[in-house]
Amino acid sequence: MKTDRQELQELEEQAAVNSEIRFIALELMKISALTGRPFNDVANEFCENALQLKKAFHEAAAPVRKQKPKRRH
Repeated sequence: MKTDRQELQELEEQAAVNSEIRFIALELMKISALTGRPFNDVANEFCENALQLKKAFHEAAAPVRKQKPKRRH
């Protein structure tokens, strides 16, 4: 069972996520209007780029995660 504090924290986190999504949507609408491209095309390109960036970060971090901690003497 969640405490009131945990529920409040989750609500605050969700509000922050919603705020970020609104900001991104507005920026994508601006790009759509400036370029004359349909919003869906712009949004899809953004999502593809975001997934590609996430994959690049994951691949770059993989060697770091696989390294064994060095022993201190």
